[in-house]
Amino acid sequence: MIRLFVLIILFCYSTVAFAIDKEKFCKIIKKYQDKSFETSNGLKLQQLRRKRKKDLSSLKSKAFEWKGKIAAIDSVGSEYAYVSVRICEDTYVKTWNNEFSDMTSKTLIHIDSKMFDQLIEFSEGDEVKCSGTFSSSKEDYFLETSMTEKGSLLEPEFLVKFSSFEKVN
Repeated sequence: MIRLFVLIILFCYSTVAFAIDKEKFCKIIKKYQDKSFETSNGLKLQQLRRKRKKDLSSLKSKAFEWKGKIAAIDSVGSEYAYVSVRICEDTYVKTWNNEFSDMTSKTLIHIDSKMFDQLIEFSEGDEVKCSGTFSSSKEDYFLETSMTEKGSLLEPEFLVKFSSFEKVN
């Protein structure tokens, strides 16, 4: 019983202790947003995205626990919710917003889950504390869902699997 308790404590500590530092994450994103504003050259944008990937990979974790603002929240079909949280300037963590895109990622929040019950109380603009894990990507390190290179750099939207939401007063 004591071993189980120690393992639970270590797991909880490791999740918080190894979570990505939001300030470092946002600093990396901002660095490449600023550089992207300076060019429309597709080759330079490709290179900036690759450099951002390298910088993001230095964070060594895929877990996060951050405060942000609900940017979008809505239902998907009859059983799911999607949510997007603004975590730093023009930067979002989100689920997919449709079941087709989410077929393999499983980021949408099911109506029978505790998180769905939490989300019912939120509206766009609400401040929240959310936690979860980033989806992996060969192209961006963390899976980024924008349709264009420029969009990926200027207003990145990172796909995540949320694990909890809490309203911030």
